[in-house]
Amino acid sequence: MRKPMKSIVCQACGLVVLLLAASSGCSKSAKDSPSAAPVTKPAEAASQLQQAFVSAPVEVKNTAAAASEALKAANYDQAIQSLQTIRARKDLTAEQFMAVRESEVAMVARLITAMEAGDQNAKRAYEAYKKRRRD
Repeated sequence: MRKPMKSIVCQACGLVVLLLAASSGCSKSAKDSPSAAPVTKPAEAASQLQQAFVSAPVEVKNTAAAASEALKAANYDQAIQSLQTIRARKDLTAEQFMAVRESEVAMVARLITAMEAGDQNAKRAYEAYKKRRRD
């Protein structure tokens, strides 16, 4: 069971890198490029996140609910903290892991869009997200 999970993790990480590179690599937006992979909208990602953790232990379910609400409300700091808390767990199912990754990708896409519009809060949150990913 470990090897398939590692394969899923590697594929998910590759997808995230590809999406981030596609969204920040040129001046065209993802909607202008027909070959760009579609990014889930934050509200949809938030819904998928809650669904993936329906049968999770209460503590994890509550953290997923907090992340979901933060995504919907564009509360970047809370979303980052909650998603990274969940992602650090070693007992995630493949569905849960993918829901967390899709939520992170949706959040990063929203941050990039907000930064391009001049939102300094989004810029600060994006820098904090990148720093936490490196740590």
